[in-house]
Amino acid sequence: MIGGMLGRWTLRACASGSIQHVRKWTATASPLLFQSSRAMSSTRQEIAKSWEDNLGRTDYLFGKRPEKWWTGKAPIHGVCPGVDEKGHIRGLPQPDLYTATRQQLRDYFDNCWTISEVLFASLQGEEPFYRPPYHDLRHPKIFYYAHTASVYVNKMRVAGLIPGPINPYFEHIFETGVDEMQWDDLSKNHMLWPSVEEVRQYRKVVYDLIIDIIENHEGFETIGKLQDSPFWSIVMGTEHEKIHIETSTVLMRELPTKYVSVPENYPPLASLQHSKPPSHVPVAGEDYPKNELVSVEGGTVILGKPDDFPSFGWDNEYGFKKMSVKPFQVSKFKVSNGDFFEFVSDAGYLTESVWEPTGWKWRCFRNVKWPTFWVPSGPSGLHQYRLRTIFEVVDMPWDWPIMINYHEAKAYANWKCDKEGIPRENGFRLLTEAEHNAMREDSTHNSSLGVERDFSMVSDGLEMAEKHGFNLNLAFGSESPVNGLKPNSKGIHDVFGNAWEWCEDHFSALENFNVHPYYNDFSIPCFDGEHNLILGGSFISCGDEASIFARFHFRPHFFQHSGFRLVLPNQDDPLLHTSCMDNQGPYVGENPFRSYLNNESAKRYEAEVTLNQYVHLHYGNDPITPAAAQNYPQRVVETLLSEMSTSSGSTFNRVLDVGCAVGGVSFELAKHFQNVLGVDISGSFIEVANELRTNGILPYEIKDEGAIKSQYMASLPDGTNTNNVSFKHMDVMSIPGDMGTFDAVVCANMIDRLSNPSSLLGRLGGDHGIVRPGGYVLISSPYTWSERFTPSALWVGGTMNSDNGEPYRSLDGLHNALDNDFELVSIQDLPLTLREHSRLFEYIASQASIWKRKS
Repeated sequence: MIGGMLGRWTLRACASGSIQHVRKWTATASPLLFQSSRAMSSTRQEIAKSWEDNLGRTDYLFGKRPEKWWTGKAPIHGVCPGVDEKGHIRGLPQPDLYTATRQQLRDYFDNCWTISEVLFASLQGEEPFYRPPYHDLRHPKIFYYAHTASVYVNKMRVAGLIPGPINPYFEHIFETGVDEMQWDDLSKNHMLWPSVEEVRQYRKVVYDLIIDIIENHEGFETIGKLQDSPFWSIVMGTEHEKIHIETSTVLMRELPTKYVSVPENYPPLASLQHSKPPSHVPVAGEDYPKNELVSVEGGTVILGKPDDFPSFGWDNEYGFKKMSVKPFQVSKFKVSNGDFFEFVSDAGYLTESVWEPTGWKWRCFRNVKWPTFWVPSGPSGLHQYRLRTIFEVVDMPWDWPIMINYHEAKAYANWKCDKEGIPRENGFRLLTEAEHNAMREDSTHNSSLGVERDFSMVSDGLEMAEKHGFNLNLAFGSESPVNGLKPNSKGIHDVFGNAWEWCEDHFSALENFNVHPYYNDFSIPCFDGEHNLILGGSFISCGDEASIFARFHFRPHFFQHSGFRLVLPNQDDPLLHTSCMDNQGPYVGENPFRSYLNNESAKRYEAEVTLNQYVHLHYGNDPITPAAAQNYPQRVVETLLSEMSTSSGSTFNRVLDVGCAVGGVSFELAKHFQNVLGVDISGSFIEVANELRTNGILPYEIKDEGAIKSQYMASLPDGTNTNNVSFKHMDVMSIPGDMGTFDAVVCANMIDRLSNPSSLLGRLGGDHGIVRPGGYVLISSPYTWSERFTPSALWVGGTMNSDNGEPYRSLDGLHNALDNDFELVSIQDLPLTLREHSRLFEYIASQASIWKRKS
């Protein structure tokens, strides 16, 4: 037990028959931690003038860490699970949750917790904890040092394992990470963070809490119920931490080497046998293997993890999809540094024709001329490079896999087509999810093998490479030669491990997808056509990430330990078949995925039609429509102002327009408020809003009748002060903790299009809500709930109450979500029309409710 921290755990059955977990708290917890919590919970997250304002508070971060650094088990052989006789730590197999003992679950947790602390022990001094990454797209490392601990706490609260927070302030500011919307979505993250020492103490309290739960909580007896057990939250926290073990090492790899050192407990690098000094020009067949194509038979593959498989899985892994795969050819090895050197030295980074349009924009914005982790030695024209590993720079191992993003992989595939004279429409491309499954060993599809079909369940890092031929679970401390481990029976190397593989598929749900209530926004915000699948895992992938069922995803400009291999599709049927095609949802916005029925040009046309409809809604006017539905942006703002004007003595300056679309409401707000921020998930909508802000006008066309179209000119409303308004591409379900507070928030016609509307509603109030006391919220919606956008379990209303059979309407749900912090002050209809053509309109009778934050 934790001394003075926890009382005895008990279980009691509620009247409904469910299990309720009860804990007796004492008042002798860490005084420093809880004093800090009380002080911080009374203030907002403070913005710093510079990230350097965070320095000067923790003085033991140079050189070897002191003993107190280890908040869990120190990485010592015989003390911490997974540490070998040389003191190197590697990942353990996933536990079989049908048979797991408390000790096995603790060992799995301890191994993961200590791996994290080994990695963060590499950071030298305070500066690398607080210095923003060079691209300004992620949080500083102090966030990730605390984030995983805060997620354990929050998930255990949701599961009912603990009744309340440990440190409410920490569990707010460290809860939500960053999924940058674009490669130019710069966020400085200049704020005052807690000190490293305060976070270390917090981690210690959380560690002790988790150990006590694992060892003593009676809920462990339900762990074999898998997703229905409250202990699923413990394993979920561990697997979430394993994700951040990987993503944090990418951020460490991006740091200047002066800020890191190789941790003494970190596994050694893989073979550097073919490393050569920068002056050496690599030769295929000598410095790296010639990458031949291997034929793979076609057939049928089944995607999806069985519900009863006894290991943890994220929600997107479950479900079912049967796919037919045509015979194809695939590169025997992952594309190596040596392979990619040919592209670099042939001016591939400077040749626009080989890049996809978005990829070329990214390349130009970043002025990229070689892979991110290559370190030039001498003038760029010499093409002399070394390689940055996580902690050091080494002579280039030309036989290791290249680590790049999706944009770069696609450019290489196009370049390869051009070099070999193959038309791109049936030429080289990246793998699909179905093809990745087809090239695996047959045993991974054999359900009769039980847990043996998934090597992540039976092998740790020490035996993973030798037994299976996979560089997973930290078998090595780096990527390894692409031909260094044995191939599978189909002659293909590194089907799993070494480096993730970028795929052509967009991340999407499988049939019968269900969110899990402990983490209901893990996947669905990324079902947006903006995230590509990555499969197979990397050298540092552990646990679920190393599983045959793992399906992970990143934006195409994102850097992970990810590479790729080439596919030459079936020449008789080269059409791209991806797992996202004709996906029935849920998804973000309009269906963003490929379709068998529509080609890409048709989808682009449909997207343009929708965009122009919204431009017309915000800036056009059709006298033929009912007067009550005209001038929509003005009426939204007038509705809000009619209530705010009754607040005598109050000053209102700062407003957030959530789901701002093309900006019409934001511009109207800017006529009355000094600081208006419009945010939207759609990049094309934000581009239009910014173009109007810059130029004041925007030409567009819209259908009149049949093939007849009319040209229109959108213009800003009279009296608009564009200095008062700005726009940002943002997932409104993940509003950052450093946004501050607003005098008013407008949520117009969007909550029924969110995959998890409660994520937004929950950010409005509470201790760290974005609406200040006395501030207002306007929520308008027609409440068109649909499984295409929102899983029914997450609808705010529009359901039948299971207890009394009465309708549970959306306004009831809004009351349930907001009444603790807000009072409803008015309700009215706020209709609008969307134009199909000059005589056909969609009339939408939204209900607008205005809520005032309690003081």
